[in-house]
Amino acid sequence: VRSIAEVLASLEPGATSASKKMLAMKFEDSIFKAASSMDDYRKTIEKRIKRLKKHYAKQQAASGGVKEENADLIREKELLFQKAIRDEYSEKLIYIVKHADKAVHVTRMTAGEQKAKVLNDHCDTLKKRALQLGVKLEGVAPLPKLNHDMKFLTQLKNALDTIVDTVRSHVVKVEDLNLFLEEQLDSADKKLLKSENSNILRKALQDTVDADSNKQFTVDQMKLLTEVLNVPTPIPRRNQDADLVRAALSRIEKIRASTQAILIYCGLTSEEKTSFPGSLRKSSAILKENLLALEKDHSHLFEDAEEKDKDGNPIIKLEDAWNKHLQYVDQTVQSAADMDADDITAEDEPAKKRQKIDEETSTPPVETKKMVISARVLLTPGRKPIYTLIPELKKKNAVLIKNGSVSSIRMEFGTAFEMTIYFKPLLVTIRAMNKEDTVTAATTGRGLSALSSGIQWPSLHQGLNTGEATDSKPNVSVLGVSGTPATLGPIIAKQLEYASAQATHVLRKCFAEKVNNKNSEFEIEIMEASALIKFMRIVRSTYHNGKWVDVED
Repeated sequence: VRSIAEVLASLEPGATSASKKMLAMKFEDSIFKAASSMDDYRKTIEKRIKRLKKHYAKQQAASGGVKEENADLIREKELLFQKAIRDEYSEKLIYIVKHADKAVHVTRMTAGEQKAKVLNDHCDTLKKRALQLGVKLEGVAPLPKLNHDMKFLTQLKNALDTIVDTVRSHVVKVEDLNLFLEEQLDSADKKLLKSENSNILRKALQDTVDADSNKQFTVDQMKLLTEVLNVPTPIPRRNQDADLVRAALSRIEKIRASTQAILIYCGLTSEEKTSFPGSLRKSSAILKENLLALEKDHSHLFEDAEEKDKDGNPIIKLEDAWNKHLQYVDQTVQSAADMDADDITAEDEPAKKRQKIDEETSTPPVETKKMVISARVLLTPGRKPIYTLIPELKKKNAVLIKNGSVSSIRMEFGTAFEMTIYFKPLLVTIRAMNKEDTVTAATTGRGLSALSSGIQWPSLHQGLNTGEATDSKPNVSVLGVSGTPATLGPIIAKQLEYASAQATHVLRKCFAEKVNNKNSEFEIEIMEASALIKFMRIVRSTYHNGKWVDVED
């Protein structure tokens, strides 16, 4: 059928194989029904096609050749095709152009100059394509009307198909996280409607659920949860505490049902999922709505329940170790992001001219700093600390620890966790702190594993597996949940491992900024000490909500 459609399209100027596909199907079906065998079927098709070509050739010779298609008709087809492309992509292109500057700025701050440049180039290209399509952009002068032929429009559509969705996804992730989450849920929902994906996920969920569990991946269970989600939340009357409690209980029940609905939906077959379209997005929206409502209506409960010390400052908790991320800000990138608007070339300049001007007037790019993974001089085995470091350690309430020839620095954060900084190699460990266990480990070596150069590496489970749990006093409590070390210990240890890796990355970035391209040992040691002080300042500011004050003698 495809071959017949291509032949029929070749006989008619301006026709395509897709437009002749229906005619080709009827043509093939009539021959197939009349044929007595497969050989007869093939021979009949070949004869009929040859007859068509011969008849077409006679008509062409008699009329002196096929007349060219009317120019107005061709132009009308091009305008219709251009309008179809504009209708499909105009909304996405307008969104990209509107939020491109913010997306590039955030990308530069978080992912580096190179990725920001790539995103900026893509945004500029799409801005140019939008103007070529005739899309009206706010604050941008439209291009003069150009007559784009069908070939150009086809190439333009292929280019937009390739890049628009990817670039818009990056921009949306920066500008509107809620919209990004909704679109990702819709995308995941479409993938789950494919039987192969749905079957894999269903089997994985069934394998993880215990046989005695009440979770059943059935349509009836999904319907029950959907009914709970659709129940209206009672509106509390003024000064009626009982109504507030009933409303809160209803919202808590919806939160539970929405999370269960997401899990049950993922465990359904692809055919069963079609009965609950958009369930991932709907459940997520209900979950978010009720969480925000609870936070708004009962925020005073959280404020009253927050633990504070005698000075009124919030007490540092174990979960702060991974909830409060250490952030490194590169000063060179920050200064580049704060350029004056006068340094930016006009948007209406042609691309080639703008590129040439940029090459002539721009300053040389900043060299990418190499990552430093080990201290070269500071506190290396057998070397005494520099005299300016000790006072700074006291100000940051940090302790210098000597273990044979190996030196490290320990910082404590209340009674929740401690941080140990190593220098050869540059590593950071964040571990739960238990005073009794710390003393025992220091004297007996329990819970520590030896690495090269005599470094003692603390166990991930330090402070999480001490003592015995009782019914009245479980010995692990985090994020408002209490339990035994066997249940919560591995989860907390994994989070502390992540926090340690993040802190190690920031420490190495601080050293890379200060130490590169230094030659003399004295100069290197001074710069490494400066990098360490900067890192400790970041740490104290992060975990103390920016309210840390250096300890004075």
